[in-house]
Amino acid sequence: MTLNLKIYFVKMGNAALSLSLSLPLSLSLSLPSFSLSLFLSLSLSLSMNAVSIYFIPSSYVTSTTTTKAKTSLAQCVVCLLSDVVLECLGSQWELHCPNLTKSGTLSNLYMSTRQQRARSLQDRAVNSTKTLHYSYHSIHYSMFSCGCIVNKAEVYYEVTDNMSVIDRCLTEMINKISSSTVCIFHRVSCKFKETSLQRACERWLELYLVTELTCFIYLRDLPFELLHKTLRSPRVFAACEYQLLKTVLYWVFLQFNPAAQILPSHRFIMTFFSSWPRAGVFLEQPVGQRFTVLFRALRLHGITQRAHLEEMQQIHVFPQSWLLLIFSKHYYTLHSGGDMQVTDFSQQAVRFGMVIERPQYCTRTIGLYGFYFLLKAASMGELDSHGFFLQRLRHWDPAMSVRACERHPFSMMTERALSYQINVQAHVHGQWQEFNSGPINQEFGLTKRTCKSQVWKVQDGLILPIFVTFALAFAAV
Repeated sequence: MTLNLKIYFVKMGNAALSLSLSLPLSLSLSLPSFSLSLFLSLSLSLSMNAVSIYFIPSSYVTSTTTTKAKTSLAQCVVCLLSDVVLECLGSQWELHCPNLTKSGTLSNLYMSTRQQRARSLQDRAVNSTKTLHYSYHSIHYSMFSCGCIVNKAEVYYEVTDNMSVIDRCLTEMINKISSSTVCIFHRVSCKFKETSLQRACERWLELYLVTELTCFIYLRDLPFELLHKTLRSPRVFAACEYQLLKTVLYWVFLQFNPAAQILPSHRFIMTFFSSWPRAGVFLEQPVGQRFTVLFRALRLHGITQRAHLEEMQQIHVFPQSWLLLIFSKHYYTLHSGGDMQVTDFSQQAVRFGMVIERPQYCTRTIGLYGFYFLLKAASMGELDSHGFFLQRLRHWDPAMSVRACERHPFSMMTERALSYQINVQAHVHGQWQEFNSGPINQEFGLTKRTCKSQVWKVQDGLILPIFVTFALAFAAV
């Protein structure tokens, strides 16, 4: 299969000369077939002694389209002297000749153009000096200005071997990771074995999987293995364990509804699972068994809110044996004064997270098996220094909301041993850093002297936002 192009030699004050050229499709930078059927997918503009060469598919050449194409392309030529400009997918990249020859595809296309031009103009010599430079902003625009990011990134890798430009583009891609690009960039990083971009995407998912990606339809594009790896990461951030369960349910729903254009409401997704045939729950059916590993990566024992437990019963997802184990553990813990059967703190502690977006302080009230705590983070007066601690609350404390008191258990124990750990993640010197207090054991009472934990400080210049996770577990006494 060949790509038929027509070359126009345009010079100020002279009539235009045209030549026909047929190129193998292999020389068209391996562009996707759909792009060839829409617009001019590839054009190489060469300016030599004020002569510009434009490539236009011969099937589109008419008196009208030719004039418009020449006018449009002429406006895009950056320099009319001696630059070599690659126009690909609507954007122009100015290329140095030494680097142009490093790519076999571009070198073949460039040499073919020169030979055709030499034969048509016969004795005309081309002696001008090539003064070329990379248009980095054009490359950036090409890769991020529209939805076809994967194709543009992959095409760029195909046509250049210049490591400095690749490194600069990788830096831009890392800086542009978001809900709409993280899955795409991760796939590109795996294809081209770019470990720095891959680590950056995975690090972004650890922090923003629940807080951002779950809110968008792009969650559908997250690979199974990457989701499982993120759920098992000790750094994954969530406000509570239920939020991670909701993320998995949303992702599974999107796998069964790939045509969805927007993310449906929470009620709609829960209705989807609630209407599953009663002949068997989702995880016991052949279509659902492959998702079992995702639900086993969750800490379902950490879901203690009454509304959330009722929802787990209503959706036909979990086998009865799973629900029986979860509810029996809750029953035992409540009736034993909060004693949890903890054998591995790092895997069984219940996590509560909060995001610090203001420099002063951030607080959150949480409850666990009848005990209530105020989680607090605040700046310490020193530059970029923060302190983190927790405080036990009485059931009549003003910090307790009416909703928190409604139909929730309260423990009247005056002393309770608690194991807790504080994990902080934030940007430090342009890199995501993690700070961990390690497990701390302390008895919390109800008096002013015994109700507060020690203040754990981080003085390494944290930059907002700061992601803070408190992991709690009541060890059996």
